[in-house]
Amino acid sequence: MTSLSQTLAELEYDEPSWLHPVEEVEPADASATAAFLNGLDREDFGLFVLAYGMGMRLGEVSQALRLDPALVVWRLRRALHRAPDVKGERGMAALELGTSELLRHPELADDAPPPTHGEAWSLPDLVKGLDDEVRARLEARLAPPGDVSRAGVGVGVVVLVLLVAAGFMVFGAIRDVNPLWRGKDLMADGKFAQAIESLEQYWDPVLAQEQIGLCHLALGEYDAALEAFAYPGVAERLGSFAPVTERLPSLDFEPGRALLPRGLIRNSEPTFVFRAGPPGRLGISVGWGEQTVGRMTKIEDSREGPPIVKMAYPEEWPTLVPDQVVVWAIEDPNISQAEFQCMDREERLAVRSDCLRFLDRSIPAQAHWFFRGHYFMRKKLFTQAGDQFAMLTDIFPRAEYPREMVKDVSRILGVDPQAFLR
Repeated sequence: MTSLSQTLAELEYDEPSWLHPVEEVEPADASATAAFLNGLDREDFGLFVLAYGMGMRLGEVSQALRLDPALVVWRLRRALHRAPDVKGERGMAALELGTSELLRHPELADDAPPPTHGEAWSLPDLVKGLDDEVRARLEARLAPPGDVSRAGVGVGVVVLVLLVAAGFMVFGAIRDVNPLWRGKDLMADGKFAQAIESLEQYWDPVLAQEQIGLCHLALGEYDAALEAFAYPGVAERLGSFAPVTERLPSLDFEPGRALLPRGLIRNSEPTFVFRAGPPGRLGISVGWGEQTVGRMTKIEDSREGPPIVKMAYPEEWPTLVPDQVVVWAIEDPNISQAEFQCMDREERLAVRSDCLRFLDRSIPAQAHWFFRGHYFMRKKLFTQAGDQFAMLTDIFPRAEYPREMVKDVSRILGVDPQAFLR
């Protein structure tokens, strides 16, 4: 590995500067996002890698690429506005989110086409495709500070530098003696096993067990994490994100070909998941009596493919209204149906706010889906909870706990676990 590649692999990326910060927007599909990025020229592609992949401030991007900051913003906006099949602020916001997710979590986009400006969707690989001068400036920005001493510096300046250095040495010694600080520094470096050893020396057992549990989650050690979170006082600190330990009742949905969504959901344009089968029609019905609104679309014969099929919400259908029960059904020789209800805007914003406040940089990235899954279960968003635990099975395929949680959510919704593990 080159020094730049190693630095990129260990770097904690900042939040991108969103040009279209619209609330409650789902990321664009990985395949559509990859097609958008592949349609850019090499210079614009580099802009998105630095701005949305690494989360560099737009001023830093302008310095790395030697472009005027206003030109950086203009070119990013121009590319988003020219993206095919992207409409309005929500569409561009979704594409921004999708770009960031694809560049930072390429392991979740197995079905996305490969990049045209690199061998794989990984930031170290994509940065290799940038111009040599850009990579040199980028490496200089990311490199640790070098020796700043210079010949001919006055005695007073030397004394001041030595005093400052001594101060940092003392501060560093304090941080090294304090097991909590040392443990958090090790966590930030991704050295979770070493962090656990340091945190076990901390004198506040509640805070120590909370941090130890986070380290175990990052390592995929769920039994140890649950043991740490069961320590008295830890669950109270975690609040609504604490692990759900009680057995929740099922929602008594009928089994059948129609699988997801079911129950309460956040997305007003959900993806439909159903069993493979003969050709037919998929439709929705909203309202009662004369107020009923129905939509119908054809589905192809899927018996030759995977056992579970997913279909995006048709673009020509109107966005669903919150609070109304939506009945959706598949009609082939038989009829299979399920029900769901969209959460209203205030509740969606509250959920988003809770997650943004709790899931900050102090929470390892591998733990985010664990906490979201349990939080969604408490909010009765079981379809979303199952998606979170299913993603954990991809990260830690040998861990039993995420699969058991998928099974429990599936039991509640009355569906086959393969609806989530597709």
